[in-house]
Amino acid sequence: MSFKPTKQQQNEAMAGVFELYHNPINEKRYDHYIYSFLNALMLYPDDLKQALELANKLNNQLVQPLTEHEKNWLIRS
Repeated sequence: MSFKPTKQQQNEAMAGVFELYHNPINEKRYDHYIYSFLNALMLYPDDLKQALELANKLNNQLVQPLTEHEKNWLIRS
């Protein structure tokens, strides 16, 4: 299955990444991680590893970042 976001979708994802980087959603950590991952996936649709790295960088902007256990639980649910 191939996914190719449009240029507009990628621009919106970049704006979302910028917003999450400078204004992390500290009170809703799970939402922050989900938004981070979805935006990163729009930017790197063919490179899951790079999308996860970007999502983790954004996660680290939080006052209390998600732990590996919390990320794994979120992915499995």
